[in-house]
Amino acid sequence: MITAALSLALSVSLSAGGSGAGEHLLAGAGLFREARYAEALVEFRVAQKLGSPEASGYAGATLVQLGRPEEALEAFGGPDAPARDALLDYYRALAAFDARLYLAADRALTSLDSRAGPRVTSQAARLRQEIATALSGEPPRTAVDWYLARCAEYRGQHREVLARAFCRESTELGARRSDRYGAQPHSSSDPAARPALAGSRP
Repeated sequence: MITAALSLALSVSLSAGGSGAGEHLLAGAGLFREARYAEALVEFRVAQKLGSPEASGYAGATLVQLGRPEEALEAFGGPDAPARDALLDYYRALAAFDARLYLAADRALTSLDSRAGPRVTSQAARLRQEIATALSGEPPRTAVDWYLARCAEYRGQHREVLARAFCRESTELGARRSDRYGAQPHSSSDPAARPALAGSRP
């Protein structure tokens, strides 16, 4: 199971660890393995505050398990953050998928390449098939506008990681349309330049 693999990877990497942040990372790994995700998140957040550079990725994976994909993407540094560990990159792709950032999820899965083991590779292939199905056909205008509306919403909340991700998704979906509706990059000063149907779903 991928959850157990993540816990094992974390435990092995910290087996020689000492005190402070390392102890909280190890505690979080144990709680993660037991599916006590809310408690694991607390431990990973404490490790972050103590200066652990790895803690944000583990917090991101935990947020995915808690069904909070947007927060997970912020913890990972966005759907297009630099590659880390293959398993954490898979969780980053899951966060993007769960947030309906299908193109971003596909990019993250593509970047796994040969770094992932057979189980993750197999699950990534299944997820890419789901993405291909979701993206089949020309995206409707309402989908482009929905992503643009989310971009504007997150920008208004000063959540720039999410604003950039949703703006990019709307632009790339627009580029897949025959009329290229929404394909122009969105101005950071005015992300709601076109009508946005906030209630629309992709």
